[in-house]
Amino acid sequence: MNSIHRDWRDYQEAVAAFFKERGCVATIEARITGARAEHRIDVYVTFLQHGIECRWIVECKLWKKRVEKQNVLALKAVVEDVGADRGIIFCENGFQLGARNATRHTNILLVTSFEEFKRTVSLNEARIEFVYRNSDQLGAPPIHVFPNNDCPQHLLSYGGRVFVANWQTGNIALINPTTKSIEHVIDLDKYETASRPDGGRTIRQYPAGEMACADGKLFVGQVFSEFVLVIDIGTQSIVRRIVIPGGGEGAMAASNDGRSIYFASNRVNRLFIIDSATYEYQEVDYPAGGRGSICVLCHPSKPLVYIGIQRGGSLDGRYHTGGNCFLATYDLTERRYVGYLYLAEVENDRSDDSTPASLTYDANDECLFVGMFQSQRGICRVDEYGRKILTNFRFAPNAINRHFAWVDPLSQALYRDKLLSINRNNCELVVLDKQLGRVESATFLGDAPNGPRAVVVVDDVAIISYPERHGLIFHSLGAKHPSHR
Repeated sequence: MNSIHRDWRDYQEAVAAFFKERGCVATIEARITGARAEHRIDVYVTFLQHGIECRWIVECKLWKKRVEKQNVLALKAVVEDVGADRGIIFCENGFQLGARNATRHTNILLVTSFEEFKRTVSLNEARIEFVYRNSDQLGAPPIHVFPNNDCPQHLLSYGGRVFVANWQTGNIALINPTTKSIEHVIDLDKYETASRPDGGRTIRQYPAGEMACADGKLFVGQVFSEFVLVIDIGTQSIVRRIVIPGGGEGAMAASNDGRSIYFASNRVNRLFIIDSATYEYQEVDYPAGGRGSICVLCHPSKPLVYIGIQRGGSLDGRYHTGGNCFLATYDLTERRYVGYLYLAEVENDRSDDSTPASLTYDANDECLFVGMFQSQRGICRVDEYGRKILTNFRFAPNAINRHFAWVDPLSQALYRDKLLSINRNNCELVVLDKQLGRVESATFLGDAPNGPRAVVVVDDVAIISYPERHGLIFHSLGAKHPSHR
């Protein structure tokens, strides 16, 4: 154990002092009466959030051994007895596997570094307002711009909030879609390079990649680093760095029960199945020849994981010149691939260079939508086992798209009986009949390099990231005449 604290009492006082500095009431060795008993609490933290009192039970264990399962269960019992909102255990020497397993689907947070906890919580306290900006392009909607001119990429809707992966500054912004405000900003790790002409050091920040939420935590692929980061959503603090072969570049999805994270690497040809409580993982090779992935999805009720694979597929056992992308369906129970679907189009014995870019599952119609990058297929509607293309939703280039024969539908979302798609090269949001693929409306989003990137739906609003416009578009879906305010 390596600690800057003299003893357990110093450790306890340092934890209490930190919460007091944040404006909380933090009482050391508080005696709190619960429904069944009285408890002595190392640090009892209370604070107001939106006018409601929040209560945290904090234990500070400056031990030479790792915390065991029974210690976690004991804290859980205290939290339940006093009706606290959260329990936290600080232990610099770490936690046994059983202890981590015991936190699954609970409001207990385990922290192995108080100093790291302080650093990440302090960084995330800033509140930042969007800049509302009208477009000077005819027909383009206004946009909520990040004040640092960031470039928002991936979006994730979870728990009434939207997580935004910002590429330029390497952070995750937590957005309240109702108030259209930035509630928190979570900075990712930094690194140094000797890139200046004089050989001096330059400090850079790793960009945020794909995201998934499970067990009260946000998992983030940290691009260009060797890690998948784990962030506790309640405190917005980094609680774990999972070293993954090939690093954090790839696609990510969560199981419906929150027990697993599925990370499809774009650097090594494997699927990583990560336990959301213990952070241990299993590795599954892609089908023979398969290389790279930028999309993965878990079936909402069946033990199936879909992986869009960029290269190396075969059609009827034959490999063509070109990309040869395909869709692979892995059965978690049988531990084998049960679906294989060649997605590339072949002309003159050559495969196109398309790539499956997004996956969306429709539970009502029991089918899968695959958005195709660099492909005239557009969006493939596929059966739920990933074995057959039911139909292709093809799109024509519009007047904005002067360079490509395809539109690059990079992101889709379901809304009632409609399918929404971000068609990047056309700079548009289209609303389609999800069964027939008929375009019912197309909204111009503004013309900027590389176009819009992603869409999620919250209630009756489509939220769209637009990297080169440096912000988010909030597009109303419920009104007869959609608005953007």
